[in-house]
Amino acid sequence: MKSCRITIIALALLFSVLSALPAFAAMGRLQGFAFSNADNRDFAGAGATIAADGKPDAEFTASISGTAGAIAGFSLKNLTTGAEWATSGAPNILVVTDSRGSVVNGSLPLLTFLLIGDYRIYANDRAAIMAAGGEFELTVRFADNSTTTARTTIEATPPSAPETPAAPATPATPATPAAPPAPGGSSARVINSSFHGRGNFDLSDGTKRIASNMSPDYRFDISLAGSDTLTGVRIRATGGGLPEKLWDTVPTTANPLVVVTELGRGTPLNAADGSISVQIRDLRDLSFWVDGSDEVARQDFRLTFLYTGGRIEETDIKQAAPAPAPQQRSTPRSVSMVARPIEINLDVVARDRNKRASNQKDFSLMINVRGDGTIKAISVTNENGNGRWDTIPGSNAWLTIIRRPNAQGQFAQANNPSDFSVSIPMNSGDNRLELLMENDGTLANRTGRLRMAVTWDDDEVTEQYFTW
Repeated sequence: MKSCRITIIALALLFSVLSALPAFAAMGRLQGFAFSNADNRDFAGAGATIAADGKPDAEFTASISGTAGAIAGFSLKNLTTGAEWATSGAPNILVVTDSRGSVVNGSLPLLTFLLIGDYRIYANDRAAIMAAGGEFELTVRFADNSTTTARTTIEATPPSAPETPAAPATPATPATPAAPPAPGGSSARVINSSFHGRGNFDLSDGTKRIASNMSPDYRFDISLAGSDTLTGVRIRATGGGLPEKLWDTVPTTANPLVVVTELGRGTPLNAADGSISVQIRDLRDLSFWVDGSDEVARQDFRLTFLYTGGRIEETDIKQAAPAPAPQQRSTPRSVSMVARPIEINLDVVARDRNKRASNQKDFSLMINVRGDGTIKAISVTNENGNGRWDTIPGSNAWLTIIRRPNAQGQFAQANNPSDFSVSIPMNSGDNRLELLMENDGTLANRTGRLRMAVTWDDDEVTEQYFTW
């Protein structure tokens, strides 16, 4: 209890100091605001009450990025119709949940975030909101009364009109019997499926999360007809003399994530834990995205769809893309660890995307790279901790500074000084590189495991695990 009081007092002192600084929380920026409609949640009631009323809410997604800040409130307005919602409850309640699905309205004002926060925003009565459509503006107000806004548009979708009974037809030929309904009253079914090879989005990093690793994902396009809710997807890659691979949207498995979007779009419909709840009405075209190596394009696929009530449907996709011709290189590409990370007498990186001192000594990781081409990105993930470092502009990972020997044999920075990206040409021999990384608290441990991905200018990724 005593330690809890000390923590609360320390946090209060921290915010009192931060709020006295110029532009506290003003650095927060709203991004990724979109109408999601992925879940059938019912948090908001009519008026100002947080209470289920039997009507699924309209769901929006948004992220707030910044060095650190405190949020005072959220508000939403339909600029077309004038309807308004706010977390204060006036005139209509706006319910906000964090990445874990917990309602945060009770933490307002002063909901804190660090680096980036992902939120889902719910407004009462999705059917009415979709029927009206319009341009929606989300406003986030911070503790210093500064604000950030973003807009998205929902196309008006009038409720389907009841069917008018058809007039009796003059019999000519016997009618073809209608296909029997699917089990459980569901009529949803796959009417088309295709594999398109690598697409133009990178939504998965090969784990159970939505994240980028600078490697374009493989794209599947699916058309579903009928009426139901798609609650799960699994993709199985087999054949081609290669090991079987699995991806899915089930949070409890260790398989990499299938990211689901509208056809050809880059906005995920998955919930924070990777699960999906996608409504099918009449016809819906979707794209599935998975991370994988080049060998995936040489395999066949079995897609499994899970609907409400536990009904399962499967479809097969045969090899749709020719196997890539093997590249002839004078030197095969590889990356190896020269020495495990060690603490050095430098302080140039911190726990963010900036090159700055953090009052904590950096760690140095020495690697050796072989192969023809130019390196355009390097990322490192700590398999035994929470650390992620990379050179990708706009990433949420911590910055790593790459150094390589110059003509005098001294290590010099290889990052672009403006955005800290890299473009490092490799020669045919050994190429020594040094990565400067902020310690995530585990780099000094006696044992460790890092996953490194080196992305080349032809989009090939050389991946290697370093264990000590």
